Amino acid sequence: MNKKCLFAVVIVLVSLICLSVSACGALRDTADKNKALNESLPYYELNAANYDEISYNGLTYTITDECLEMSELQEEIGQVSKRFKNVAGEDFNFGYVYSIVDVDISNAVAVNINNEYRKADIKKNDE
Repeated sequence: MNKKCLFAVVIVLVSLICLSVSACGALRDTADKNKALNESLPYYELNAANYDEISYNGLTYTITDECLEMSELQEEIGQVSKRFKNVAGEDFNFGYVYSIVDVDISNAVAVNINNEYRKADIKKNDE
């Protein structure tokens, strides 16, 4: 009976080790992908006066309250990569900028803010 219990414990331990090695490999792959992506994407400038606008390459976008689903997004086209705390103590984390399915980037993009994909519309010159 003791040999069966010992065998079962060994099987469980080997299984756990295999799972943890696999999970570490997946995390490493994700980290490597994100590092390569960060090195290749341009930075969008966040308007530090009000945090409602991002700009890149002569285009300025106004961030709206409209949230998009991941299925409405295409690939990453840029990054903001800013974190700050507002006067009310709320944390804000700005991440990647995405193109939107069937929308030209000269009209709108999406920006990841606190894990929400917020639509950002092009700002017209008269605004």
